[in-house]
Amino acid sequence: MIAIARWLFTVLGGLLVGGGLTLHGQVALARHLREEVDGTFFLWRAIGEATFYFQGAETRMALAMAEVPEEALVHSDRAAWALLIVGALIAVTAPLLGRGRPASAASSPRGA
Repeated sequence: MIAIARWLFTVLGGLLVGGGLTLHGQVALARHLREEVDGTFFLWRAIGEATFYFQGAETRMALAMAEVPEEALVHSDRAAWALLIVGALIAVTAPLLGRGRPASAASSPRGA
């Protein structure tokens, strides 16, 4: 039973770490796209916004990410760090679950 619990906690920790890394990647991509849009000549940006549905997928994604408020990115970044820390703690301590003296050795008298 303890082995199953160890395995489940290890998997849960790995999932949380993976979710945190994914969220970090999404925040980094959103910031990069925002910088690209901000660095674009204002006339090309206006044309891209006016013809939004005729643009390619990359251009539409960049224009949409430029509209995300900075506060949302800051909160997402904090949530990603929280997921990473909690997931790492769970994954690292899961193998230690149930380690100690075996129950049969604790109940048997020594030297008898």
